[in-house]
Amino acid sequence: MAKFDEYQAFITVVEQGSLSKAASTLHLSPSAMSKKLALLEDSLGVQLIDRSTRAIAVTDLGKLFYKDCKSILSLVQQSEAKLLDKKEEPMGKLALSCPRVLMQPSFFSLLSQFSQQYPAIKFDVSVSNDIEDLVAGKIDFSFRIGQLKDSRLSAIPLLETRPVFCASPAYLERCGTPTNLNDLQQHNGIIPTYLNLSDRMRQLFPGQGSLDLESFDTTDDVYALLQWVREGGGISMLLDLMVSKSIAEGSLIHLFPMIPFPAQQVVLLFHKKQFQPRKMVLFKEYVKNAFSNFLSRKSEA
Repeated sequence: MAKFDEYQAFITVVEQGSLSKAASTLHLSPSAMSKKLALLEDSLGVQLIDRSTRAIAVTDLGKLFYKDCKSILSLVQQSEAKLLDKKEEPMGKLALSCPRVLMQPSFFSLLSQFSQQYPAIKFDVSVSNDIEDLVAGKIDFSFRIGQLKDSRLSAIPLLETRPVFCASPAYLERCGTPTNLNDLQQHNGIIPTYLNLSDRMRQLFPGQGSLDLESFDTTDDVYALLQWVREGGGISMLLDLMVSKSIAEGSLIHLFPMIPFPAQQVVLLFHKKQFQPRKMVLFKEYVKNAFSNFLSRKSEA
């Protein structure tokens, strides 16, 4: 009977669409990957992958076997996870995904405090706005901003954040302070290219026309945007969770503070799967309690 690592090799080749990519994913040489695939095909007596051309193609039998093979490995992995959960100390690695805008000191403080309680649980943190890896099971939890749009995922609301228009005192002293949307057109604007800011402006300033965004500076990085504004480069829109401390210290000035811009939810996303290993349950409950305590302290302040 074929070994499970041969099943994993086959699944990875199908999902990666390439022997070399699959080999890299499993930290194997291309020849070792090819050998595992050949051993699996020999043991089954069927051809799973057509390698007659430069690009691989999964045979009809291979497509049928892939579904069963994926299900078998998933059950084995779940059984192993349940067994590990019986140990006294929770252990293993948690794969987390977080957009750059949420990479605040408080986020890493959260991870550090959790690690102090559960030192055998380690983190693999990636910076991304994509949820596809979460759906595919490669990511355990994703921190995201906005509404949940995928029915395969569950979302735990953590806190609210709002957009803030701000500029440095030096810039406002040099160029004046805008009082409405039309005033912004006369200023140096710095806009993030990762947002559809035209639509966002119409939502935030209804009935006040639109801006010619082509005349503004642009960047695709939120921290570049923040530093640019801090150094007097112009006016921009950032989230309050990024700039509230700078505004309180006076290094940035909050523009339009009387306009109640709509809030967005910061959420913790995870896949709706039957079994969650203990490390995931512990982290989920820890995050929920941490933010609940934070909001309670905030409301009492």
